[in-house]
Amino acid sequence: MKKITLLLAASFILITAGCSSTVVKEERAEKIQKTENSGITVTETKETTVTSVKDDVTTVNTTIEKSVQPVVPVAANEGIEDQYIENGVNWSLRTVTATGIGAPNPDAPNMAVKRAGAINAAKIYAVRDLIATIKGMYVSSEQTAENYMMTSDVVKTQVEGIAKAFRVVGEPKYFDDGSVEVTVEMSINGELSDVFLKQETFGETSLVGEATYKLSDIAGQPSVYTGLIIDCTEVQLRPALAPKIFSGSGIEIYGSANVSKDYAVQQGMMGYLKSVEVARENARVTNNPLVIRATGVKGSNKTDIVISDEDAAKIKELDSNLNFLRECRVVAIIN
Repeated sequence: MKKITLLLAASFILITAGCSSTVVKEERAEKIQKTENSGITVTETKETTVTSVKDDVTTVNTTIEKSVQPVVPVAANEGIEDQYIENGVNWSLRTVTATGIGAPNPDAPNMAVKRAGAINAAKIYAVRDLIATIKGMYVSSEQTAENYMMTSDVVKTQVEGIAKAFRVVGEPKYFDDGSVEVTVEMSINGELSDVFLKQETFGETSLVGEATYKLSDIAGQPSVYTGLIIDCTEVQLRPALAPKIFSGSGIEIYGSANVSKDYAVQQGMMGYLKSVEVARENARVTNNPLVIRATGVKGSNKTDIVISDEDAAKIKELDSNLNFLRECRVVAIIN
């Protein structure tokens, strides 16, 4: 029995081994076949993968191109009600800004002296840029600031003197080569406006304090308009120091003849903002402004506003009682 058992066991082992060997061979053959096939499969997979990646990259690039927009951070506009900036002039805040870069004197005895010299040089260049920017401002529909400065040495000298009373904005920027960048700013209101508005003919002028736009006793009634907002977003209006408003039939409704020079010099004949909603909250027109739409612009500089005859008649009637034009309580909404 033992011999039979041993023979049976041996036979079983041989059969199992044979089967195992066969299985291994089959597995090896299968692996080889898979490997051979996988060469094609892998190659195809790689090509497919590359194509997919290219598509993905194209998609990503397209997405990036669509999503990258010139977004201004909220913090950058803190304290700015709704700025309109053109060539360094902020017509909402009524300021002119310029930047200058000054290089250090290589012969200066030490770094402190070099830095001080670079700052002074930067200020000089900034003032030059400030004056150049002022020259590009529109005074009226036919005149620029440069026209006045070219035709009058007195005006030119006055503007250059006023520009030197600039204020430095922020901190100077220092560069590795020792140069310094300085940004300066000055107000359009006050002395600068006074120089350019001397050519204009104004209405009755009375000495007034700093404009506060306080309402008169009658303005407490909700039905009384406290200012004028003209929506000019559908026309190409350009800001100016002495703009005008005309009716469709060509009658002048608003201009220097309708305002007090004191108000015009202190805060400008017209405010410029980019939103009716923002303008409604502006102190210039206070709490209940009349809102109308411009129908066109006039003048070679496109600084004068044209409105409908109906709106012009309404403004004339209102101003005869409320006097808001004399106090320059007018805001234009521009693109």
